Amino acid sequence: MAFIVAITVPLTLSADGEPIPTMGQLYPVDWLGGAYVTPIDRASLMDPGIAGMVRWLDSPVPSYPRYSADMTAFRQLVPPSVFAPYAEYYSTQAMPVDGEIITNPIKFDITQTPPSYLYFASGQGLSYPQYLSITSPQANDLWIRGAKNWTQQLASPVGATLELVGNVPTGGAGEFFETISNGTTTQRSRIYQFQPGYNSMRYRPDEVGRHMLYFVVNNQPSNIVVIDAFAQAPTTQLATYPTATGQSGQYTPAASAARSSAAPSAGNTPVSILYPGKSAFQVYVDGALVGVGYGGIFNLTVEGDKYHVISIWDGFWMYENNIYFQAGVPKEIYVEAV
Repeated sequence: MAFIVAITVPLTLSADGEPIPTMGQLYPVDWLGGAYVTPIDRASLMDPGIAGMVRWLDSPVPSYPRYSADMTAFRQLVPPSVFAPYAEYYSTQAMPVDGEIITNPIKFDITQTPPSYLYFASGQGLSYPQYLSITSPQANDLWIRGAKNWTQQLASPVGATLELVGNVPTGGAGEFFETISNGTTTQRSRIYQFQPGYNSMRYRPDEVGRHMLYFVVNNQPSNIVVIDAFAQAPTTQLATYPTATGQSGQYTPAASAARSSAAPSAGNTPVSILYPGKSAFQVYVDGALVGVGYGGIFNLTVEGDKYHVISIWDGFWMYENNIYFQAGVPKEIYVEAV
């Protein structure tokens, strides 16, 4: 379908009447446009180790409005619709980080679950047989695996878990690189042992920003995959809390919303969230926005004798934990902000 759209879109002409190439084309433009000249895949003329990266560079990454010179734009919450096109590629189940970039690579049998289509950073797609026909069997490559397809670029909620698939024909020890851009730049790398052939590993973008990943094995770099991680805005909001400046919020569980004006029952747990700063922060309980904290504190009550997911969004970082609350026993939650 991607090829059909690319073919049927009319060409844009420059002031001189020459055709201007559309963004997202997989290969360089055939400027002559004649029947006897075909576009050249310049990556096919290069060392197989860098061919994948060159193809990625030739495929521009879609730019989101929030990625601009104004870095405060990173702090915006985005609606779930931003992630909808990529729902098959990530899970909201959290993965322990433990100081590693990825989980240890394990052998992946691609013959059992081959992808239907592979999508480059431009959004251009190739069927798996087509991809094999133009790719060197000795090249290292890296993908994000979905339920049916693989991609080199997506947007995901911050803290989601993704599965990466890396092809390392010869196997061996290699270095995995991570760069995060979100107003500042963070770079780190770790050494991992890759199995010959395809490898599966998990990755978690645990802060907002653009995450760029690649690996090098036997001096051959893979292509880069790009993950744009955003904090997701809640789908529903509860309006049972004050939000005036200088006040702390008061959250009443939905099950007892009708009793919001009454004192907390013995089955509820008073909670104080302590934030190490004076800036405002948003508080979520089980995915629902319950109020805004000021002056480093936010007070609420939650239903006791059960777990609740407590999330804190300070405009740049999302702090989240699944916490058990004993009924009637006051609890303080300290936010380890950086």
